[in-house]
This record gives sequence, C-alpha cells and structure tokens, in this order.
Amino acid sequence: MFDNILCQQKIKKVLLNQIKSGKIAHAYIFMGQGGVGKRLMAVELAKNLNCATNNFTKTDIGACGRCVSCEKVAKNIHPDLHFIDFAKQAELENEDLEKQKILKIETIRYMQKEVATKAREGKWKVFIIEPAEKMNLAAANSLLKTLEEPPENTVIILIAKHKETIPKTIVSRSQTLFFQPLGQNEMSTWLMLNHSLVPVKAQEIAELSEGSLENAIKLVNEKESEGFSSIWHKLKTQKFYISDLLELSKNAARRDALGCVDSMMVEAKKEFRIYPQGAALALDFLNASRAKLLQNVNAQTVLDNLFFDLYDLSNN
Repeated sequence: MFDNILCQQKIKKVLLNQIKSGKIAHAYIFMGQGGVGKRLMAVELAKNLNCATNNFTKTDIGACGRCVSCEKVAKNIHPDLHFIDFAKQAELENEDLEKQKILKIETIRYMQKEVATKAREGKWKVFIIEPAEKMNLAAANSLLKTLEEPPENTVIILIAKHKETIPKTIVSRSQTLFFQPLGQNEMSTWLMLNHSLVPVKAQEIAELSEGSLENAIKLVNEKESEGFSSIWHKLKTQKFYISDLLELSKNAARRDALGCVDSMMVEAKKEFRIYPQGAALALDFLNASRAKLLQNVNAQTVLDNLFFDLYDLSNN
C-alpha cells in the first residue's frame, strides 16, 4: 500500500492503520515542501478507499490498481475524486490558469455543493484542496463550516507548503501530517529507473534537489533541454530531407515539446535584437506553436508544422 510513493514511511504507517481500522479522519492537512509526494499520497488514499476489488479494512495489499475505480482515480476522472485547485477555479471562472493567484470563496462554495451530494460511483468522496495556504480569508471561513459538520464517507485533504496563512480553526479540525524531504538515495534510484540516468548523474541531481522530486525532475529537464537550442541553429544552417525534419520533430515532441519551443524562442529573441525583420516571422511561428501546445493540440503535429515553417523561412 502506497508502494509507489518515495519515503514518507511514518505517514504511510499512520494512514495504513487508519484504513485498516476504518477510522478515517474527515479532514487532513498534508504539509511539506513541493515534490515530496503530498498530492500523490492524497490520490492513493482515494484509490484505496474506493477500490472495487479489495476491501481496505480486510487487506494489507491496498488498492488493486486494475479495477474500473482504481483506473479512474489514476486518470483523475473518478466522479467522486474532486480537485479544488487553480485549474478548477480557472475552469469555473472561464479564465486563464496563469491569472489564478488565490483560492476564492466561490470555488469553495462550488466544492460545498459537491460535498452535499451523494457519492456517484464510489464508497467515499475525496476532495483535494491545493494550494490550501492560498485560500483567502473568506474561502477559509466558508470551508470551516463544512469541517464543523463533515458528512459521512467524505474526506477533505488540504495540501499546503506551510500553515502560516491557514486559520487555526481549520488546523484544529484537521489531522496534520508533515511530509519530510525525500532521501537522496531513494531519489537517485528513482531517477536511474525513470530517467535512465547513470548513477553519478542521478546522485548529483539528487543532492541538488533539496529533497524535492519536483526539483529533481526540473533539473533533469533542464539538462535534457540544453540541446533544444541547437535545433534552432540546425534549422537555420543545415540541409534536411523531409524524413530528417520529421525525425527531429518526433524526438523533440517525445522529450518535451513545450521546452523545445521555449528554448528556440530564447534563441530567436536573441537574433531579433540584432535582425528584427529576419526573426519577427520566426517568433510569430514559435508563439503560435506555443499557444497550440498550451491548448493541448497534438505535440507531434505542432512541431512538424513548426519545423517545416522555420526550415522554409531559413531557406527562402
């Protein structure tokens, strides 16, 4: 149970004992720095509570991971698993995600309407509020009403990096679990298995990441994206067959399409300062491609078209 989460053995033991006894807290605060498994632990708890195959009070195995319920939770599409976060708030307000800075009372009220309904498919409804420390006072006060009279078979999990801005009344009505920074050995092993890093490089990144897997992945991506800037220069200076361009875009899309576009934009902007007329159209292509990627247009298709446009631009 919780085997896919690095470290955090004390928290796993606490939750395991509660699951086995059936004494689930109605509200938790998962506290700790980013990248230490707080959100993943919350999702895994939802999976264990709603597994359609394994009864969580009768088995040490945990969720089966294969039933319809487990698969829906893993894909974040289970109707009884609710994420109350900036993405949901942006959806409710029909606004850009980048504009979301605080969690507002309207978003908490939306959650409260969902709390008041019956579970649609599972045994438990799980609400994950993140980042809980970004709730404004009105939102926090509204949430307090729900915590004072929690419905049965409902778990509310607040995910936060710190509790300075979370009212004490909310903290007192929740069970706070403190997530520790991840161990370097566990992180380096994970990086070797999941990113095919050699031991020396994995250990180096683990040491630099300050106990955060989120930081470690960013460092890996930075190392991988160092080669993206060279694509810009290749498209401008080398001769390519169509098959070569398609292979180049395929590899870039597989690695990190958005990172590739961002790296090329950096190079294009440098050139724009020297040759504004020559680089202006290229920047238009890059900006348009970036917008499509953010709209979840197929990355391979976006980069195929972008690379052909940039290559044609450089050879005309």
